Amino acid sequence: MTSDTAIVLGATGAIGTQLVTQLSQRDDVTNIILISRREVDVLLSFPEAIISKIKNHVVDFEQLEQHSKPLIPTNSVAFIALGTTQKQAGSKAAFRHIDHDLVLAFARACKSAVVIRLGVVTAHGANIRSASFYNRVKGEVERDIQSLGLTSVFFARPSLLLGRPDDGRFAEKLADGLLGPIASFLPKSIRPISTKCVAAAMIDVAYNEFKSDSFVLSNAEMHQRNVKY
Repeated sequence: MTSDTAIVLGATGAIGTQLVTQLSQRDDVTNIILISRREVDVLLSFPEAIISKIKNHVVDFEQLEQHSKPLIPTNSVAFIALGTTQKQAGSKAAFRHIDHDLVLAFARACKSAVVIRLGVVTAHGANIRSASFYNRVKGEVERDIQSLGLTSVFFARPSLLLGRPDDGRFAEKLADGLLGPIASFLPKSIRPISTKCVAAAMIDVAYNEFKSDSFVLSNAEMHQRNVKY
């Protein structure tokens, strides 16, 4: 798959930071467009990236679809790594607005711009029938993006993330501190996974996988790809 331009929504998050950094280090990617709510200090946020390739566009997230659509070049590759927690958002409704409504709005903009491929970070347990509100919302956003009929979209479903900053996510902190040392003994389907590994696998799929339509990039598959980053 050939595209010299990559778009990233959620670039300052744990996986988004890795996506931007690793994309910038690819010779075939010459432009990286960040869509953000506020100005991003690219030097501070991506210290290992090739900064000259990165351009940040600040848009009103309450008008995300309309404002981001003209910023997305046709035939580009896009990534969505936007996400929060119910604690950070303040309520279930606020969480759903970010993790579902805003993600879906950007996916619609990508559909209108005719992106070659869209990669979306969801979660290992994404399922519209899940007893977990978090996983249920992730399942709903997968379902609703699939219904848009994009040329090609995939959903990366990482398990507990290792190597992320301290942002109050207790499960990931617990995994990093307790499960990290024994991670290699756990099945790959549930094995904690580093943010670097998730980003590397997503980029590998986006540029080297020839599937069309919609598919899932599982936690096990991300481990198995063993992409160097």
